[in-house]
Amino acid sequence: MNKPSDNPADPFKKALGDATRAMANDAELAISYSVDPPGLSNDAARLPQVTRRMTRAEVLLARGTADAYALRHRFHNAETHTRYRPAGLDAQALYEAMETARCEAVGARAMPGTAGNIDAKIAAECARRGYARVTDPADAPLAEAAAFLVRELATGRALPEAAENILNLRRSEMQDLAGDTLGDVGDVLADQAAFSRLARQVIRDLGYGDQLGDDPDAEDDERPEDEEQPDDEDEQPGPDEDSEADDQETGEDPEEAQSTDSQQAEVSLEDSDEADMGEEMETDDGQPPLDPPEPPPISEADPDYIVFET
Repeated sequence: MNKPSDNPADPFKKALGDATRAMANDAELAISYSVDPPGLSNDAARLPQVTRRMTRAEVLLARGTADAYALRHRFHNAETHTRYRPAGLDAQALYEAMETARCEAVGARAMPGTAGNIDAKIAAECARRGYARVTDPADAPLAEAAAFLVRELATGRALPEAAENILNLRRSEMQDLAGDTLGDVGDVLADQAAFSRLARQVIRDLGYGDQLGDDPDAEDDERPEDEEQPDDEDEQPGPDEDSEADDQETGEDPEEAQSTDSQQAEVSLEDSDEADMGEEMETDDGQPPLDPPEPPPISEADPDYIVFET
């Protein structure tokens, strides 16, 4: 029998793990807590450690991280993401940040209670990176600013103060270059493929089009010439097809037609033989031929011998 744990944080961890699996819609998702950086894989989520003290900051960060990972696990399709992922590093950073914001915004729309938890996660990350102290737009990461703008436009929710600072430093630049494209973000939020195409357009608008790589949608529209099928009108029937077509037009069965042809050939052959015989029976001057000579005896030994069977 296992000894009950005396750690007051254990019941909270168990409840949070169960809630994370339910929100992710995956009962097999493994949940762990560690002092190592949080992370998410296909079958496991590593959340920030919660100590015995269970400080408010620890609880809020664990909840926010758990909600963000659960929403990513539920609403993110890795195959679609890979299909539209750009080739260049700067473009990839923008693409990844906007996809994270999309998943969290979809969750906030469906489950408003997650928004406050994710706010705590964003605030903790911004504090760790010192975003509140950034004053030069050049020092504000464009990928983070783009993600914050997507979240703001999609949810209408105010950002934590440090995140708002980063967004404001880049807001005018992004709105001038990609404002028209980002205006449609709310319409494609639930469709990852459509959102990925929008994200690629935003990346192009912001001046990183050369890092996008090949357009995955254009590849689907291209077909090799050797795969193209000829038109029906260009196809010429073979000899057998001509014969079959003729049979169908006359209404005759192929076997019956073949039998009829054979009979006609035999009749023609007989007529030809009779004609040849008639020609042989006539002389050059048109007089009847002489009587044919007597055939030789069958047996020289006995002239009266009769053949029993030929």
